[in-house]
Amino acid sequence: MDLIDRYLHEVGRRLPRANRADILAELRSLLIDTLEGRVQGEASTASEDEVVALLKEFGPPQEVAASYSAKGQYLVGPALYPLFRMIASIVLAAVIGAQLLALGVAVWIGRQPINPWETLAGLLSSIPAALGSLVIVFAILQWFDVRPELDSQPWDPRSLPEIEETETVSRGECLFGIAGGSLLLAFLAFFPGWIGFVDHPGGAFFANPVILEYLGWISLALLAGIALNVYLLWRGRWTTASRIVRIAVDLLGVLVLALLFQGHNAWLAERGASGFFTGLEMFAADVEANAQLFGMQAFRLAFGVALLVTVVDTAVQIFRLVRSALRRGTAPGSLEA
Repeated sequence: MDLIDRYLHEVGRRLPRANRADILAELRSLLIDTLEGRVQGEASTASEDEVVALLKEFGPPQEVAASYSAKGQYLVGPALYPLFRMIASIVLAAVIGAQLLALGVAVWIGRQPINPWETLAGLLSSIPAALGSLVIVFAILQWFDVRPELDSQPWDPRSLPEIEETETVSRGECLFGIAGGSLLLAFLAFFPGWIGFVDHPGGAFFANPVILEYLGWISLALLAGIALNVYLLWRGRWTTASRIVRIAVDLLGVLVLALLFQGHNAWLAERGASGFFTGLEMFAADVEANAQLFGMQAFRLAFGVALLVTVVDTAVQIFRLVRSALRRGTAPGSLEA
């Protein structure tokens, strides 16, 4: 029965949310009735080989889920959509990465002045062009009813992944992470001098020197987060390996936030305002002269809170990983493909 539960879980991941429960109930009833008819008794008395044989007859979960999709005209139908989604994620990451790499090289060598608005427009226009070309290719495949065989080996029900309560990835969170991280990365590349504050109403703008100092580390952490979200969006579920990578990305974030927090500490200490209340007293004594101190204090406080939250979240992720490994009775180093 465990294999049937795992099979239904994989089918359900590919079904529309609206009628998922009804379809799974119908499919479960069909599987159980068929199995009981073969063993002439309760389904629980069936051997694993008998369950495996039944599931092989029904077919891989993606094919079964596609058979329940509404029939009609598609640009990319249910059978091709998983492959399309995987390639689209790769294309999206490649286009953004190539554009940002080219921008970074141009800025680094200083070959010519960079117009940020033209560069941003080029980045935003290249994404629809690349995805549009991909849709055209898959529409042609759909028209000719092409069914690419991605697996050279016959499908084995025993390879179905174990069910975990928190294994499903939130597509909305992944998309938000990719979009937010890409926009922030583009902003850091185009307008690094715009991160700061105004000394006082009507005063001059003060660019945060600590953020400019650690700009490379910040960009690296953002790229790591974007890459992880693209991978999770492609896979659609958490694995032991992706959880370990998530922890590594969080640890990188902890390092970057610690550098930023310590950098602000050092900047404020050089000006005799390392203490929060000391900075407030200096600001109250002369608002205009010490406005930069107050602004840097605010940045330090924000990075301190973010550092604390990230440390707690990383500790929770490590605890969940260890607990999951102990429940399965496997070592934390054994990775799920």
